[in-house]
Amino acid sequence: MINMSTETTTIMGREEALGKTYPLWIERLFILAAVFAFVFFSSDVNEAVGHDLLGPFVAYIAYPLALLAAVELAGRLLQQMRTS
Repeated sequence: MINMSTETTTIMGREEALGKTYPLWIERLFILAAVFAFVFFSSDVNEAVGHDLLGPFVAYIAYPLALLAAVELAGRLLQQMRTS
């Protein structure tokens, strides 16, 4: 018969306690701000590069990836500040 315990344990048998809840809504605001920044400023980035092939690459590939990396970094910094 399977033991249906309510205790939270890991595969290694360690007990885990629940920590503070993390505000996911803040990360959602970060990603929403990044989407708005991409929509409103990608054409400006394309014009700033001023090259026929490199401009669209930077504006529509590199710029959104940089925004996504910035959002991820901000989220991780926020998590670090909340846990320490």
